[in-house]
Amino acid sequence: MKKFLLFIIFIYSFSCSFNSSINIKKEPQLGDTSEFILKNSTWGKPKDKKIVVRSNGTDEEWIYERGILYIKGGELTSIQEFKTPH
Repeated sequence: MKKFLLFIIFIYSFSCSFNSSINIKKEPQLGDTSEFILKNSTWGKPKDKKIVVRSNGTDEEWIYERGILYIKGGELTSIQEFKTPH
């Protein structure tokens, strides 16, 4: 039984370290930070940015070929995806 528990602990710790070393990209979601989007999003770096500085914070529009990400105060607040022609 001891060997079995040690084996389970080893497998668990290996899978945790393996998963943390792999960078799995994902679609951006509302609430993601701008830093997270740049590093971990399937959208990656935008082709262009529009930045508006206001008294209550910064608004950004990140423009991609597939759409626009709207970021307010460093957090994703809206996603606009362009329709692809058929």
